[in-house]
Amino acid sequence: MRIATSTIYAQQTSAITDQQALYQQIGNQLSTGKQLQDPSDDPARIAQDLTLHSSIDATNQQSTNVQSAVSELTTTDSALSSLTSVLQSARQLAIQGSTDNLTDQQRTAIGNQIDQLLQQAIAVGNTSYAGRYIFAGTTKTVNPPVQQQGNPIAAVQFLGNQQAQGQLVYNGQEFALSTTFQAAFNYTSADGSPDVFQTLITLRNTLVNKTAVDQSAAAINQAGSVVYGPQGVPASPAPTTIGTPNAFAITPVADSTGNYSITVHGTVNGVQGISTITMPPATAIDDGTATSLVGRINAVSATTGVTASFNAKTQKVVLTGSGSFYVSDTPSPGAANTSNLTKVLNLAPQADFVQNVSTQLGDVDHALSSVLNARSVVGARIQALGAIQNQLQTAVTDNKKMESAIEDVDVAAAVSKFSQTQTALQAAYSTTTKLESKTLFDYLG
Repeated sequence: MRIATSTIYAQQTSAITDQQALYQQIGNQLSTGKQLQDPSDDPARIAQDLTLHSSIDATNQQSTNVQSAVSELTTTDSALSSLTSVLQSARQLAIQGSTDNLTDQQRTAIGNQIDQLLQQAIAVGNTSYAGRYIFAGTTKTVNPPVQQQGNPIAAVQFLGNQQAQGQLVYNGQEFALSTTFQAAFNYTSADGSPDVFQTLITLRNTLVNKTAVDQSAAAINQAGSVVYGPQGVPASPAPTTIGTPNAFAITPVADSTGNYSITVHGTVNGVQGISTITMPPATAIDDGTATSLVGRINAVSATTGVTASFNAKTQKVVLTGSGSFYVSDTPSPGAANTSNLTKVLNLAPQADFVQNVSTQLGDVDHALSSVLNARSVVGARIQALGAIQNQLQTAVTDNKKMESAIEDVDVAAAVSKFSQTQTALQAAYSTTTKLESKTLFDYLG
């Protein structure tokens, strides 16, 4: 059977076209490093590849979210680290100032350093991240959340709330991206202990003013009961009186006249003063009036230099004076014995400046413990998120390897095939050229 010249030529031309297309395809693979260029190259593998692309994109987004969370928590941890340093420095200064060997000027200098630490603590409370104050909770405030009051600072006002700021959810796990102001600064603590700011304010004032404090060594209330002071609400329980036997941890025992008398001995501007205060059993511990125990002590403070208050949260009576002062039970007029009021109130017979500073070391340590607890929680979150970040990066790496196996060209095989295709194409060109040079007479005969 004789094949037409045109047929042979068409077949050869088609073969050359196929070889050229293959040559170009392999060339593109070598130049791009990718063996998949179009969906038509391998539809099944392209579908798998697109699935991997989506998975990688989603994982990268999760990784970005986790990294952002870690950055925010790291900022919080750094702020808490600074606050830790503030309290540690305050503790060292308190120890340095708790001696009688210092002059008033030296104590004032230490007090000024405490004041600087107080300002640093306020600055830490106003730490921001990405335009948000990290300790402000969920409150959106333009102004810094910690506002100082007075000059020198007498108190601070907090404008935020006690909610943790931000939340990251990963595989059902919830991670708060900050800590609360209460946890970091022991603010409005349930146990009534002073917050970081009040601790520093009190310590500064103690050092500068040589403040002495006689505070109830333990809560004066009986377990399960509460000693009430002025509540400010009509429906509040009535203030507790001295003669309420079941309210106090130590049962009050009046003297032989049925009254309670104490003597307060202190100083005012270097002048010693003494006052005796006699009270009937119906006297309230603190009802906000001058006839309560607190009111009666404050009524003679011009003479003794001693003021009184009652902390309803801690259930403690607090007496404050300068330098040193004394409080003791004394017989009421006409009595043959004394009452036990100072024991009921858990007061020490003597208060002095050095003792007060030593006591405040406990407040500093308590505030420091709160900060360290907050840091441990934040640190645990950072560690957990770091582990998640590593898992996500590993997942991305594994998926990219699978993606590479699908997309990337086997260079050695492609080069070999490219060379073979090139050789075949050159042979086809040569054959076609010879076909084109033939005439009809070459096929006759």
